[in-house]
Amino acid sequence: MATSMPKQVNMESTRLCTEFGRQFQSRSGHSRHMRQHKGQAPYRCCGKMFFDKDKLKMHRNHIHGEAAREACFQCGKLFATRQQVTKHMAVVHNANSENFTCDTCGANYTSKQGLQDHTASQHEGRAAHACHCGKEYRHATNLYRHKKSTKH
Repeated sequence: MATSMPKQVNMESTRLCTEFGRQFQSRSGHSRHMRQHKGQAPYRCCGKMFFDKDKLKMHRNHIHGEAAREACFQCGKLFATRQQVTKHMAVVHNANSENFTCDTCGANYTSKQGLQDHTASQHEGRAAHACHCGKEYRHATNLYRHKKSTKH
């Protein structure tokens, strides 16, 4: 009796948003993003829905006055989440380990995708994001709105 080999699964394809075309580095990031498409918000507070715990923490901090617990080790500024501290460090203290700079105009981006989108739309005169219906957009959020409003 022959045994079949287990099917190979491409982990990269499992982290791709089928509606938006966005690639995610982590499975959790992909799952959180897909919950938004489906309207599945696992966290709730005072009638509002949140798709991830950090957004709930920020809400509780800003709306309900819960103490911010995460501090920047350089300036001491307080934040509701560690993610906010990381973003603050990258923007304010230039602590970003990887920076992507446009060779044409010097604009800086924290991701390779951000730089590629910028180059396509600002210097090559083409839209970085396209729908299968032929419409093109310079910004991913506009493509997302189009797909949501046209139901395709």
